[in-house]
Amino acid sequence: MKKNLTTDLILNKKFTPDMKGYNGHEVDSFLDLILEDYRLIETFMKEELPFLKSQETFVQGLKNRIRDLEIQVAEMKDKVSVINANKTTEINQDNFLLIKKIGIYEKELFKLGIDPNKLK
Repeated sequence: MKKNLTTDLILNKKFTPDMKGYNGHEVDSFLDLILEDYRLIETFMKEELPFLKSQETFVQGLKNRIRDLEIQVAEMKDKVSVINANKTTEINQDNFLLIKKIGIYEKELFKLGIDPNKLK
């Protein structure tokens, strides 16, 4: 949106005095420029501002969604760390039980006269 006037141009505009006052053509031309700018502004206000406001609302919704997702990610990380800690405990318990069973099997093999270290 390119405006024809600035506030400085409007404030500093000087019309050429005429016998009847100012030159009517200059005044009309200047007022036409002002009207053109106001029409641009009105069009912007009617068409663009509602769109910009809807986009601001949309962006705020996205920001809220990001915040919610960040909270969910943090909660999931906590759950994963708990799960990983539990799995480590379960694995350690499973390993302990397997080692205990292997020890029992080795004792039984020795009782039968078989050296478990020589088995392939």
